[in-house]
Amino acid sequence: MQQRFLFFLILLIIPMRILLGQSETESINEKTTIEEGKRINFIAIPLVFYLPETRFGFGAASNVSLHWKNQDRNERPTQFTIGGAYTLNKQLLSYISYQIYTPGEKYWLRGELGYYDYVYPFFGLGQERAEVNGNFFSRYPRLKLDALQQIQRNVFIGISYRFDAYDITDSEGENGLFNGVDLSDGLTSGLGVAAVIDTRDVINYPSNGMLFDFVFQSNNNLIGATFDYSLIQLSYSKYLTVGSNVLALNFNSTNILGSAPIYELALFGGGKRSRGYIEGEYRANNAFALQAEYRIRFKNKLNRFGVVFFASAGQVFDDLDEISTQYTRPAIGTGIRYLISREQNLNLRADAGLGINGLQFYVTFAEAF
Repeated sequence: MQQRFLFFLILLIIPMRILLGQSETESINEKTTIEEGKRINFIAIPLVFYLPETRFGFGAASNVSLHWKNQDRNERPTQFTIGGAYTLNKQLLSYISYQIYTPGEKYWLRGELGYYDYVYPFFGLGQERAEVNGNFFSRYPRLKLDALQQIQRNVFIGISYRFDAYDITDSEGENGLFNGVDLSDGLTSGLGVAAVIDTRDVINYPSNGMLFDFVFQSNNNLIGATFDYSLIQLSYSKYLTVGSNVLALNFNSTNILGSAPIYELALFGGGKRSRGYIEGEYRANNAFALQAEYRIRFKNKLNRFGVVFFASAGQVFDDLDEISTQYTRPAIGTGIRYLISREQNLNLRADAGLGINGLQFYVTFAEAF
């Protein structure tokens, strides 16, 4: 716990010290000022962190938001988030995630390009959690792409594809933690459909509207996959204005049909779903969570700052008859926000979430949902 607390403090203090040293209207890393008609905004933040699995890590993250030359400024902006880090355990994380809108929002491309050499904690499978976790180590390139077309205002449908080439390099765990667990290398190659309904007023910090996001992908050897299974992901978020604050609600679920490898099972926890649990602390064929978050942004001289309070509950299961309040995993938490770009309405967030197994910390760009 002390090590995870140090991880939180380092990640929180370094970006804040950089940002707070600037004027009220501009960060040192914003390469453009907030002017009428400006179409490109760029932000970069250095990161230093520590985790027991990684030891010290060093890197940087940046966000680029833009409107194309012939694009209306009231349309959704194209965004790129770029990050990279290297740890003293010789691990590498590098990625580019993107949301590309053509003028008129006729087409929308979203996804990720990345390469990861990382360690993943493992607490066993199913609804029970091992007292002591193990780890498995993996290297893989990643490609994710959804190519969507707007069929009517705020409604998009299209194809969805994901590719990962997993090389499981090692594993470690006591008391036979990995007994019976298949840690074979494998290719994920999933092709399917995606559908999105997006009526949010602002992408990065919505105060009203909703976001419905559905993805179905099938993995099979006809398109190069090592394993034969299907993936269904569903997320629904609703945003309500409460005075000058925002109440955000979310339901998300992941369902696996077929025989997926351990690294492709539905995960519970993480910085976007069920904060308060390590991502993968529970894993099974199915997972779902309900979340609520109350967001407050301060006014006057503190108008770059805000706080949030959140709660969630959910669980994992393999069969429907396993769903039970006994295995519900609740969490509560709070966090602080710093508005790093007025142009993008983009926050730096630092959250602390408390689940039944302890406290977890998160620092990243943008809201959890």
